[in-house]
Amino acid sequence: MKNKSKLIVFSFFIASIYNIGAQSLLDKLKAEPIDTTFYTEATFKGTRVGVGHSVETRKKNSLEISVMNRFWNLSREEETETSNSFIADRMSSRFGIDYSFTDRLTYGVGFSTLNNVLDNYVKYRLIRQQDNGPNKFSLTAFQSATHRSIPGNTNANFNDRLSFTTQLLFARKFTRNFSLQISPTYIHRSTVSSDLDDNNQFAVGFAARYKLKGHTSIFSEYFYVANELNSVETFGVFSLGVNWELSDLLLQFKMTNTGNFVEDAFITQTRRNFNFEDGNFFFGFHATYFIQL
Repeated sequence: MKNKSKLIVFSFFIASIYNIGAQSLLDKLKAEPIDTTFYTEATFKGTRVGVGHSVETRKKNSLEISVMNRFWNLSREEETETSNSFIADRMSSRFGIDYSFTDRLTYGVGFSTLNNVLDNYVKYRLIRQQDNGPNKFSLTAFQSATHRSIPGNTNANFNDRLSFTTQLLFARKFTRNFSLQISPTYIHRSTVSSDLDDNNQFAVGFAARYKLKGHTSIFSEYFYVANELNSVETFGVFSLGVNWELSDLLLQFKMTNTGNFVEDAFITQTRRNFNFEDGNFFFGFHATYFIQL
């Protein structure tokens, strides 16, 4: 009986120590600040706004497959040329594959049928907008390199066919439905077709997206070039279109004034103004499918 009493006292002693320790630990946990930062999602619905890139990067281990098409008719000066499509006089396409190594880092490669352009790029998300934190905008760094065939110039070496584009993509989602992006851009070409033109050009892009309802949104994009080419007349690229989401598939329908798909070409070398005349109006269709590996 005496031993039983000692066991009961000892048990109460251990329980008291445990309760004191647990209460002390609970008090410390309550005193610790809890990280409840919420990052803003879906500033733009895809990795591209329209013709240009957005601040968005996919989740880690995401594989994105995209097909872009542009259709347009010949202008009056080009009517002597033959058509190669029953939908429109001309058609160009780009096929691309992108992979996200992390939530912030994406690498992509693609091939365009117009001028046989091979392009690749790297995007890294530096800053993410926060719903309840100090970061009120998103910032993504973009770097691309392109290689194109030069028709009629068989003497050009590999380096002469290279172009590089560097961008800083600043974006903010102001409301649940409205987002805006500004894109300072620097473009360098290894060679130019005329001595009147500069190898380096500077531009700034403006893009906006507005969600209509459900899985549908509209977008618009425009690029202003500070030092345009002098040898030929060029215009700022403009696009206007609609996004339609279908689960893991994003469809884009757009109107634009360029048939090019890479930044160094459509930003600085767009030869046609935006209107509905033959040769100036391009209809674009863009399908993007992504897989979470």
